[in-house]
Parts: sequence; structure tokens; C-alpha cells
Amino acid sequence: LNGGWDKWSAEGRPTTTDVPDWPAATFTPHPRPGQIIGKDEVLAAVRRKDTCLINALTPQMFSGETLNAAYGRPGHIEGSVNLYAYELIDKADNTFVDAATMTEKFNAIGALDKGNIITYCGGGISATTDSFALLLLGRDDVALYDGSMTEWGPDESLPMGKTA
Repeated sequence: LNGGWDKWSAEGRPTTTDVPDWPAATFTPHPRPGQIIGKDEVLAAVRRKDTCLINALTPQMFSGETLNAAYGRPGHIEGSVNLYAYELIDKADNTFVDAATMTEKFNAIGALDKGNIITYCGGGISATTDSFALLLLGRDDVALYDGSMTEWGPDESLPMGKTA
């Protein structure tokens, strides 16, 4: 589904409003430890040289130029770098950009040289784009901070960076 609903429908692919009658099944999740992390793990990672902490919000949100009131404070988690999630999406068809372009963008922020990568955004949604792009590049060791700025920003005890 690379490109989502827009690309699927633009290509005239089949759709239906019929609701299929699927047999009952049991889903048993097997979460990978460390894949979704909290603020304590992020706080510990802020000072580690082997970790790249990636903010997936707009450059204006990252810098502190603009503020979402839900985040409490402008800026970003101290020590993080910025790769706006939509820079990884081809605007023409909503697919991910090619691997060479992704690699270039992640190399530009120093992510691929690090042993650990953590992505975050406002509430853990846009960061999944950065995380998935890294997975497409073969990195399966990426953690997502799902509390993101909604949890971090309002907590005055946590370190913030600001460039604006």
C-alpha cells in the first residue's frame, strides 16, 4: 500500500463497500522489547553518543519558531536532530522516496552512523514514517518514543533545545 488510498484509487484499483464474512481468529501480538519506549529511556539516551534522536516534525516546530500549545514549550528534545517525515514522501504519488534519497537524508543528520536510533514527533504518529523508512533501509533496531512532545514538552524537568 505504498502511496496509500490516494495512489490506490488514482490507479483505478479495485475497491468495495461489501463487508466480507471472515472466520473468527485469534491475534497474538509479539511486541519487540525496546521498540516503543518512554521518557525515561529517552532521557537516558539524550546524553549517549551512540544514539541518534530524530524529531519528525516540521523544521519550524523543531526550531521553536512555531509552537503547538499541547507541547507546552517550543523546540525539541535536547540533542535531537530533525528529519521532517514528509521529506521522506514523494508528493507526486504519496509513496516513500527511493532508497538512495532516504539514505542521503538520514546520512545528512548522522543517523545511519549511530548504533541506536529513536524517533519522535508530537504524539508518536509522524515519527512512524521516519521509523518505517529506516526499516526499509534495513534498520530494525529503531525505537519510537510514543509520548513524544506531548509528554516531554510540558515537563519542565526535561531538557529542551531550541534554535529559533
